[in-house]
Amino acid sequence: MNGLANITADMKSSNVGGGITSNRVNSGAGFQAGSPTPAAADISDGPMRTLDNVFDPRIPQLLPHENMYKIQIGNKLFKISGASLSSDGPSYFTRCFSGSSGESQDQVLFIDRSAEVFQMIYDHLQGYFINIENEVQYTMLYADAMYYNLPRLRTFLKETEYYFTNIGGKSFKVPKSLFRRRGDSPNYFLMTSAALYADVESVFIEKKLLRPPPQAPPYVARSPEYFNDLMHLLGGSSLELDDCRRESLIKECRYYRFLNLEQRLIKHNIIHNPCAQHEEICIKLKDLNRRGVQLPLDTDSPVCSLASDTPPFEDDRCSGSNSETEQSQSPTWQRLPFQQQQQQSREPPLKRPKTSYAATKIDTQVCWNIFNYARPYVDEVPRKLSFQIDEPECTLIFNKRFKTIHVCLYNETAHQFENMFSSELSKMGINLANSKMKTGSAESSPNSKSSVKLALPACVSVCDLSINGVKCPSVRLLLADNQNDEQVPNLNGVSPSPPCPGFKLHLVKSMWKLGVRPGGLMMIAMKAECFKGVKEFCKSIDYL
Repeated sequence: MNGLANITADMKSSNVGGGITSNRVNSGAGFQAGSPTPAAADISDGPMRTLDNVFDPRIPQLLPHENMYKIQIGNKLFKISGASLSSDGPSYFTRCFSGSSGESQDQVLFIDRSAEVFQMIYDHLQGYFINIENEVQYTMLYADAMYYNLPRLRTFLKETEYYFTNIGGKSFKVPKSLFRRRGDSPNYFLMTSAALYADVESVFIEKKLLRPPPQAPPYVARSPEYFNDLMHLLGGSSLELDDCRRESLIKECRYYRFLNLEQRLIKHNIIHNPCAQHEEICIKLKDLNRRGVQLPLDTDSPVCSLASDTPPFEDDRCSGSNSETEQSQSPTWQRLPFQQQQQQSREPPLKRPKTSYAATKIDTQVCWNIFNYARPYVDEVPRKLSFQIDEPECTLIFNKRFKTIHVCLYNETAHQFENMFSSELSKMGINLANSKMKTGSAESSPNSKSSVKLALPACVSVCDLSINGVKCPSVRLLLADNQNDEQVPNLNGVSPSPPCPGFKLHLVKSMWKLGVRPGGLMMIAMKAECFKGVKEFCKSIDYL
């Protein structure tokens, strides 16, 4: 073959194994032919490589810069200078060609690897930037960088500005700069990519393998369409999202651990309360994060307009009874004309004589501090919290005998409430376990799951209330209606007690604030849509 001797490269027999044990660079002379290459030599050869000197333009004199060398990778022959080979070393190539005479420059080093992958390495050794297109190229290039023992290329691949992955069959080149916001990193890609390639490298080095073990490119069995939307949102774009797609993207954020983007995607509303002169955030109970729930600050002004007993019953005691209303079969608040309802709702209660009881009542007025909420990783300043309950697992119970109102939360809604607030409430000396009770038939089987109920004191004096699709101008009218008289459970005592006269309202949607004071809490209703009766429940059922 024109006097050219073929040299078969064997990583095992050349005494210069393909694996390296350090990212250090030998800045001195190259290895002599036949010299041993212990791991200690790599460690002491040069300074630790950092990001600042990865692209150091200075080329060490590992091989004569003017010499030309021939390397055949697979079925393709490459000619490369000593300067290019020395630019990333010490490596497998510099060790093979170190100490060779001028005649050996005509020899050909044959290596049984991919010529397509080596073309990118060839460009890298010549000083060009490598444009990696997908996860397959990246994985194969990383494996050959270990095989050829190229320290600078390996550092470049570890510190690349992109994550290369495949989502649901589609390749993505994800810029790491998208995760600059606090909470979006560390994420799925940072943790999996670091562990994936580190494990392959450690196995290759520790077991001194002839070649790196085969490694499949990273693949994630998720929706590529949703991931593409996440990339647009992380890049600062705005998307029109319906509720279904928004929920799907939030689930994807939780999978990839884009915690900042998750909080920004959650549906919420930030409003300014001109009456209290502060900002409030409205968010669904199921979307709350326990890390963002905060007790009221010492500087927060409490809500003192709520007395210790519920105002609707106070209005009821102050108003006189109407015999015609009691004999009517239709609800009073629905039968009155709208103008009369408004006039009646605006009429102040009858004045009471100034007695010691009235004075005592003013003195015992209770102020409630409202819980705050700050979205994790997003909000720097907490806001007053109003949380929305969408599930029909919420019931208002009016007890006419003891003149109290309770809201009962069931099943998943009760679990969500307890999970969000129990820890903070315990700091105020409030134990939610005292408000918890289990419901279910006593004859149910041992394996049946009983529902959990939380019975919490409630206030509806400032609530915008709709019953059966009709606005209720005053709760006082409901209390005066003789149709609203059924037996309801007595939730005032700890021990079981007989039912009391009252009525129930089953909530479909409701908005609440949670007020606290040492040893007590109050669920303050802001807005509610509810129904009463089986017929109205049947109306709410939709066909499939």
